[in-house]
Order: sequence, then C-alpha cells, then structure tokens
Amino acid sequence: MDLHPGPDAEALRAATAEWLVSRLPLDRASNRPAGLWDELEAMGWTALTLSEDKGGPGLDHATEALVFAELGRHLAPLALISTAVARRWTGLDRRAALAIPDGAAGWRVLDPEGADRAIAVADQALGLFAFTSGEARPTIDLSTRQVRIGDASLDPIEAPAALLHLRVLLAAYAVGAADAARDMAVEYAKLREQFGQPIGAFQAIKHICADMAVQSAVARSQLYYAACALQEGDADVGFYIAAAQMLAVRAAIANGRANIQVHGGIGMTDEARAHLPLKRAHLLEHIAPPALRALL
Repeated sequence: MDLHPGPDAEALRAATAEWLVSRLPLDRASNRPAGLWDELEAMGWTALTLSEDKGGPGLDHATEALVFAELGRHLAPLALISTAVARRWTGLDRRAALAIPDGAAGWRVLDPEGADRAIAVADQALGLFAFTSGEARPTIDLSTRQVRIGDASLDPIEAPAALLHLRVLLAAYAVGAADAARDMAVEYAKLREQFGQPIGAFQAIKHICADMAVQSAVARSQLYYAACALQEGDADVGFYIAAAQMLAVRAAIANGRANIQVHGGIGMTDEARAHLPLKRAHLLEHIAPPALRALL
C-alpha cells in the first residue's frame, strides 16, 4: 500500500485547489453564484472513481480523497458527496441530495435544490429514496440549505463498500474544514497587529496555530490511510474509516473553535467569516457518524 500521492494525483489536487480559489471563496459561502452546480459537474468530481467503461476516469479512492479534501476546504456543496456515491454504486446519473434523520419526524434533506433522490443512512445501512422538494431553509452551516420531509421508504444500496465510500468523503470534507480554519487563523495572525507587531509573534498564538496544524496533519494522515485501505479492500477497512471520520470531525471542530479564538472579538462576528468552517464541522458531525462498535 503506497501512502504517497503520485504526481498525477498531486497535479489533480493542485488544479482543483486553483479552480476553487476563484469559484468558491469562503467569503461567499452563504451566497453561491447561480449555475454553480453545472460548473462543478463539468469538472467531473462526482465521477472520479467511476470506471472508464461507465464514462469515468477510474481513479482510486485515495486520489478522490485528495480532491474532496480541497473541496471541503472551500465548503463545497454536500451534494457532491452524495452524488458521487450514488453515481458510483447505483448508476444514478443526476444530482442526489444527502439526508439525515430528523428524529421521529422524518428526514432533513441537505442541498435539495435540483435533486429528486437522496442518499441516507439508517441502522448503519445506506439507502436511496425519492422526495419532492419544498421550500429550502438554512441550516447551521450557511453554505447548506435543507428541506424537512416525512417518513420515506429507503431502497437499500446492496454494495457494502458504498457506505464506506460515503464516510471517506465525509472525512475528506471534515479534513478540508480543519485546514480552512487553520489557514484563516494563520493568515489573520500575520496581519493583526498588537503592541506594534503581528499577533503571530506571540507565543500563545503560535501554540494555538501549531496545535491546529497538528490536528489537521493527524486527521489527513488517517484519511489517506483509510482511503488506501478502501481501495485495497483491507479486512479492517471499517475501523480505519471510522477512525478517519472521527479524527477529521474532531479536528474540524477543534480548529474551528481555535480559529475564532485567534480572531479575538471580531471572530464572534459574521463579518470575520471565522464561524463558517466551525459551522460546517458541526453539520458534518451529524451526518452518518461512525458506530462506536466500529471503533472498538
């Protein structure tokens, strides 16, 4: 198992990052441009692991994880995850939303615009159901909207790897959110001055930023290993992916909080945008969380 991204994978990651800087800046996360989904689809990110005979490039899960971590860094739509999983394992050739349980009331369907199918996890099994979208309302994550629907009948997705695939991509998005918070904190520490020098020169701020870097690095390392294990069909892949998802979400939440702390008083305001990665992290925390038995 080679854990080092090859030159082709790194080139794809770099190209993805360059495109996202101009098209999905964080300061416009709550107001994405019209027609964005068509552009995202045209980039081919929802078909990366689709085999060549089905119209995809047939890339491995490790390369896909690299790309989706970059997408997560820019708070890309969650529907990219659900659409990629649905396309890979059910052959669905259109947008799929991502649903989470809404207690006994039914489901919260995330990113429902333009979709009539949703991926959901029930009793640690993955399924797909049809829905009719109503008026979409905000979630805690300002880049994501939702509709609430009643009970729905899930058509199970029989492939066991489908749920593992979903969790790898969720972990990749969480790693991206952790990276985004880290980068925001470091950049602000370079610019904000106090006592005649940047606050990044103070040891207390240095320690916070160093801890954020460690959190991101640990989560990213486990993500890479889990993605490679999924590709190789490792017997313990369920554990590796559960660990990756747990570490990534924890890193995203911890870094999101630390980012607000580094920003100080302005970090509590909407203007600073420091809250955006943290809110995405809290949303990811509630999407298909790993079962405790998978970690034990």
